[in-house]
Amino acid sequence: MAQVSRLPQPAPADPLKTGAATYSSGIADAQNYMNWVIEQFRPYLKGRIVEVGFGHGLYSRVLGELGDYCGIDHDRDSVEQASRAMPDRNFAVCDILAAEQLHALFPNGVDAVFTINVLEHIEDDAKAVANLVDVLKPGGHLLISVPALMLLYNDLDRLAGHFRRYSTTRLRDLLAGQPVELVRLSYFNPVGGLGWLANRLKRHESLNDDAVNGQIALFDKYMVPLSRALDPLSRSFFGQSVTCIARRV
Repeated sequence: MAQVSRLPQPAPADPLKTGAATYSSGIADAQNYMNWVIEQFRPYLKGRIVEVGFGHGLYSRVLGELGDYCGIDHDRDSVEQASRAMPDRNFAVCDILAAEQLHALFPNGVDAVFTINVLEHIEDDAKAVANLVDVLKPGGHLLISVPALMLLYNDLDRLAGHFRRYSTTRLRDLLAGQPVELVRLSYFNPVGGLGWLANRLKRHESLNDDAVNGQIALFDKYMVPLSRALDPLSRSFFGQSVTCIARRV
């Protein structure tokens, strides 16, 4: 009987991590990249804005100027640190898998839910998406960015505790049946995607070694303009991330 060849599968994600253990510290200094990410969503960032899984907290510096901002995270230490560092911003502990917690915090609903690199950390991502849609007001927007393409899965994903990377098809399927209409669903940041693919060739033991943070600094300073220029050409098939904008109906 002929043997069926199989593609190599990614190593399982490390045990559940929270807070700063899920990202490289260098990303907090990647201002050009963060500005580019926010630009994708800016027209929909208004009114009551909730950032889910705010991580280093630096997106809140911009989001807080665009509307009535609240950052939520299930990691209590992250909430306490962000509250001390930015006392003019609102932060709260909340598990988005617990719908009752979301509704207790936002009983009147919200206008925008902004979630960057969060869903890949959650095993039951379908439940998380459903709960986030449910807390939106009619006409509000769910704004998602997640890592793209399992082809790119490498040690950095494992170290960060990623269960998966996404295709546009998978994200579309997650939203199927939800009371939303898609405004945009596309790949984002092609040069970053090529860099992530190159990292499959190298073993990584830490998210915070000099090599990883050096890559982030190099990309932010020199590669963001190139990736922005190429992005319209690759949105239908390739990028480091998938960007999604969905409107609650």
